[in-house]
Amino acid sequence: MIRFLVAPLTALALAACGSADTTPDDAAGRDGVWMKGDLHLHSHHSRDALDNPMADLVDIAEARGMDFFVVTDHDNHVDGIIATWDDPDYRSEQMVLLYGSEFTTAKGHANTLSATRYDHRALYALRDAGGPALAARADELGVHLSANHPTNSDPWLFGYDGIVDSLEVWNALYAFPSDNRANLDLWDSLMEAGLRMPARGGSDCHHQQGIQPLGLNIGTPTTWVYAAERSAEAVIEAIARGRASISYAPGAERLILDADTDGDGTFETLMGDNAVATGESVRFRVRIDGFRALAGYTLDIVHNGAVVDTLRPSAPETFFTYAPEPGARHYYRVELNGSTPEAETLPAQAIGFYGRKVALSNPVHFGFAD
Repeated sequence: MIRFLVAPLTALALAACGSADTTPDDAAGRDGVWMKGDLHLHSHHSRDALDNPMADLVDIAEARGMDFFVVTDHDNHVDGIIATWDDPDYRSEQMVLLYGSEFTTAKGHANTLSATRYDHRALYALRDAGGPALAARADELGVHLSANHPTNSDPWLFGYDGIVDSLEVWNALYAFPSDNRANLDLWDSLMEAGLRMPARGGSDCHHQQGIQPLGLNIGTPTTWVYAAERSAEAVIEAIARGRASISYAPGAERLILDADTDGDGTFETLMGDNAVATGESVRFRVRIDGFRALAGYTLDIVHNGAVVDTLRPSAPETFFTYAPEPGARHYYRVELNGSTPEAETLPAQAIGFYGRKVALSNPVHFGFAD
């Protein structure tokens, strides 16, 4: 059911004037910075992306205003010896660079993310091992392991609980070439089972020639993180904590979901956080940075895997209220739908490749294990 900005007490929704914050929320005492980037990219160091020279990738990412950047070339194309990191063009004065690769196996693909160089060969050697051994080695190396496109033709078979640190729930265009709804359904099922599984996006961009860049390029989608500072370590920490949201393009709207979990009027609990359910009403706030008055938005509120209400935001801030039952696990996340004018080309938008999916948030959790 689609509702306007008046809803029953079980899901009270109000709107306030003003613009969404692009700076830290001082009222909640948070100190940090929002940064945007792409967490799944390939350069000419991958055999299936030979027309994606590193220098072009860096130039395009900088032109699109990226704050952090990583190139995740296939490790099986180079027998685990990552050449990407030694490429003289893999440098930027504008962006925070991460070290990464796509762990590419017959049992699924995952991106490795690190603030510093590490011995990727030690991970590559475990491509035929079990998930626990892989997770233990990644932990030893200080590597964030994130499962890629887990429900497509390369499904992730190493397991999730205690194995991966995050999940790519939005790969490339939302509705094409594969339907990311299946990734979101998997994500919800993992959280319903009790896992606090942070979500991220990644363009999986391979080409700057041919038809792919007509609909898909760097930042399609873009992952926003709320980092403690502008550093590689802080970016990875934010991803691991779920302090992130995903937008369909670098210039698209950004979602911020937070909550007043103690009833003091301050929204101190940010998406990714885990609070205690007391049975009292909790007021949630959704901020749409880059709000467009004629976008035709609908905002889906997802509670424990189900859409429990759909709102029509008419201002940059929207509020809703729920009372999570104590003694049980709960999570609330939001998905923003509407027009997608930042799409790479009008034909891709018109055909429906973007699926009218504008942005989505990580959840606010209640009663999950820390």
